Amino acid sequence: MSLKFYNEVYKSGHPSGYDGGVDGMPDRVKKLWSKTETWLIDSGLKVNTTAKILEVGSGMSYLSKIHPGWHGAEYSKSAVQRVKERDGQDTQIFEEDAQYLSFQTNYFDGIFTWATLEHVPNPDKAFREIHRVLKKGGGALIAPAWNCRSWTVKKIEQQPLSELSFKEKIERFFIPIREHIIYRALFAIPIRLSYELYFFFVKSELSLRYKSLQPNWELIEKYGHVSDDDALADIDIHSAILFFLSRGYIIRSHPNFLSRLFSRHEPLIVQKP
Repeated sequence: MSLKFYNEVYKSGHPSGYDGGVDGMPDRVKKLWSKTETWLIDSGLKVNTTAKILEVGSGMSYLSKIHPGWHGAEYSKSAVQRVKERDGQDTQIFEEDAQYLSFQTNYFDGIFTWATLEHVPNPDKAFREIHRVLKKGGGALIAPAWNCRSWTVKKIEQQPLSELSFKEKIERFFIPIREHIIYRALFAIPIRLSYELYFFFVKSELSLRYKSLQPNWELIEKYGHVSDDDALADIDIHSAILFFLSRGYIIRSHPNFLSRLFSRHEPLIVQKP
């Protein structure tokens, strides 16, 4: 169902605005350009014009000119077709499932991804693929929407109360409390500590922890799209950090225990050993 959904919303003129709408590149993408360029500069990839760079989940590929070695991996066939029509058939964008990338092992010098991996049914597979296709010494910027909410994908805040079940009404009532940083920390910190201890004693490669979500595509069409209501996975950044740390990566963005423990919604920047 998700492939059908993304093929549809990336069609020209679709009211969802996934493609940026009539104004083209959205302001949020301009901000992502700046953040991506900063990462390219800091990692030394900006000056390496022969480097191969992969963007996972490139959408309409507004960042395709950020580096001469850019390649795009995009799930939506509609988006891939439109990008090639816009930029030329030789544009290095490919119809790809992030869980099963077709690229060779150790192929890319750098990989970046924005607001994509939360849309993958099994993000652990996608993380493993990123690890596989990234060269030794290569860098990655990983930035899905961390900690997507179950109530968001169920559109509990958008639906009229009359259409909600009793359980959903209770859930809606408690959303402000559950969103509070103190409430979230009370649950997140003990869980993170337990996984830090597990990693400390086991010293093995860890899988990515995540919770599957079930977006309601009919409700999205009915009430309109809001951020993260189409997410298929709830991923905690701490789990992503341990995934790479357990494989020997240098965690550039979170270099010590406390920065890992109290990590929130910032991008994860890593370097492969």
